[in-house]
Amino acid sequence: MKRLLALLAVLVLIAAACGDDEEAPAPADGDDTTAAATTDDDAAPAPADEMMLDELNVAYFLEWPTANQVAQARKTYDDALGLTVNWIPFASGGDMAQAMESGDIDISYSQGLTPFANFVTGGSDLLLVGVAVSYADADNCVASPDYGVTADNAAETLAGQSIYTPLGNVTHFKLLKMLEHLGVDTSTVELIQSEGGPAAVAALDSGAVAMACAFGGAVNQMIANGGNLVMTGSEQEAIGIRVFDIISTTGTFAAEHPGIVTGFLQVTEDANVAYNDDRGPFIDVIAEAAGMEREPTIALLDAFSFPEKDAQLSGAWLGGTVQQVMKDQMDFFVAQGEIDSALGSYADFVDTSFLEAVEGRAGGSMAAADEMMPDELNVAYFLEWPTANQVAQAEQTYDAALGLTVNWIPFASGGDMAQAMESGDIDISYSQGLTPFANFVTGGSDLLLVGVAVSYADADNCVANPDYGITADNAAETLAGQSIYTPLGNVTHFKLLKMLEHLGVDTSTVELIQSEGGPAAVAALDSGAVAMACAFGGAVNQMIANGGNLVMTGSEQEAIGIRVFDIISTTGDFADTYPSVITGFLQVTEDANRAYNSDRAPFIDTIAEAAGMDRESTIALLDAFSFPESDVQLSGAWLGGTVQQVMKDQMDFFVAQGEIASALGSYDDFVDTSFLEAVN
Repeated sequence: MKRLLALLAVLVLIAAACGDDEEAPAPADGDDTTAAATTDDDAAPAPADEMMLDELNVAYFLEWPTANQVAQARKTYDDALGLTVNWIPFASGGDMAQAMESGDIDISYSQGLTPFANFVTGGSDLLLVGVAVSYADADNCVASPDYGVTADNAAETLAGQSIYTPLGNVTHFKLLKMLEHLGVDTSTVELIQSEGGPAAVAALDSGAVAMACAFGGAVNQMIANGGNLVMTGSEQEAIGIRVFDIISTTGTFAAEHPGIVTGFLQVTEDANVAYNDDRGPFIDVIAEAAGMEREPTIALLDAFSFPEKDAQLSGAWLGGTVQQVMKDQMDFFVAQGEIDSALGSYADFVDTSFLEAVEGRAGGSMAAADEMMPDELNVAYFLEWPTANQVAQAEQTYDAALGLTVNWIPFASGGDMAQAMESGDIDISYSQGLTPFANFVTGGSDLLLVGVAVSYADADNCVANPDYGITADNAAETLAGQSIYTPLGNVTHFKLLKMLEHLGVDTSTVELIQSEGGPAAVAALDSGAVAMACAFGGAVNQMIANGGNLVMTGSEQEAIGIRVFDIISTTGDFADTYPSVITGFLQVTEDANRAYNSDRAPFIDTIAEAAGMDRESTIALLDAFSFPESDVQLSGAWLGGTVQQVMKDQMDFFVAQGEIASALGSYDDFVDTSFLEAVN
């Protein structure tokens, strides 16, 4: 009875095989869904000298809700292109590719990247012209509760077991990468070809398989039935598994009908922009077009994002990452024995010219049409502090996405950044220390925390002079009566005081000397005038290289509750006046973080140059840094409550130390996640 109810439920919840080789309902004769949404007088039909069509055949997936289905349902595509658009549901991305090869389909919307790459590897004349939808948690593998499979024990518990999965698509790729990461010997695992989402649910419920892989509603149903995720989508992204679908056509069709391809992308862009601004009015239309109930539609859409033109054209997507992901996937399948060989490059199968001709937000700006825009944006940052977003800084991706000049202005401290924001000289501070931010809002400043920039532990520390023989065991005696060179009122200061307290040092006997910056800290320690000097980044490495020693490592400090990270901040006034500038800035930062987290190697030299550092020193710091993406930042471990509590803890500690007179009762009002929530 349980299995029967589960199967009945999943027929409502299951999402169609996006990029999969799973089966989906075929359209009845004469019942192909026809297209589209509200008219757009500015979306020009094909040029006069272009061969014209009577109709356009577009492949898509049922039970796979997407932002453009508003335009599909309202026939906006038909109106904008000046022809009939036939929307034809397919069961898999491989079937879409075959239909494009045969000429039965002109454009495929939300085709899986993996089947596309498989077909072009085999010689197909296919062309990738856009990104349809990005998703991580919507495509995953669920373990049976009877097998007790976890990330820690997967190598043992999955040995000799069967896994039910689609083969030759992104779900298959994710599974193999996950098994490799978990140390599972794939030669001992039997992979059973999936027959579709409901079959995956049934297989897991039967107990015949240890794990089943699917996407959309089937994943949700298997979890609801007691299964567990061995790795979340975010954890898989962290090891380089990026999951998204594409918009594709054939090279022949694109050459013969370039205006049609551009017009299709324009309507899709307009739909994505409208959805990203406020999806609320469109949910019911999307659900009906997808053939789903409202709640399952929302559940899937919560796991989806629809990147707009500027994001798609960035280095994080069609500017290089998508091409590299195809190469990585195909090379991986070769290594796994799934295909014979991969191409040397997949760059020739991506054509951004059609998307470049599309009009994005406000003609390319990320701002809403009715929003006042500044002439330029002044952003504070730190030199010799390498960060993932410095690729976008160096390549002027921020300028292009925001439609204005972005001036990057180096600062010596987070306190200086706060003062500059107060005076209006700086609009946004990137990688401001949390402590100076909290100090200033405690004192009444109109500052607002809108994101987390970088998390680090070992990159910010205090180094002892070798002449003083200071260790964790004897610090209470050897530091008594000595001087320490340190920044004051920031996270380095906070860490120092917490460390001294933990080591039993009487802080009333220690003289704290205000630091004038990293090079001055190195000079002070080298002079022998101070027993210890505190700094961050390259200065810490240099002091250690000069013979100094860490009294406590960053990991040891984290173990006693010292969490160290920098933030992205602005003023409340600037955020109110230019909300889409904040969102646009965070979007470019998110894309840069994702690209870096997927594979940082191609970006090291660019980051080093932007940070004003040599390559080796840059790598040494980056090894101690992490750049959390939006879903992580919005979790309870960060902006969902922890960051606010850390500010409270820091300020209460400074009160107890006599450094400040009082702390606020709460710091919740100085954190605004609405801008980050709007990021794709």
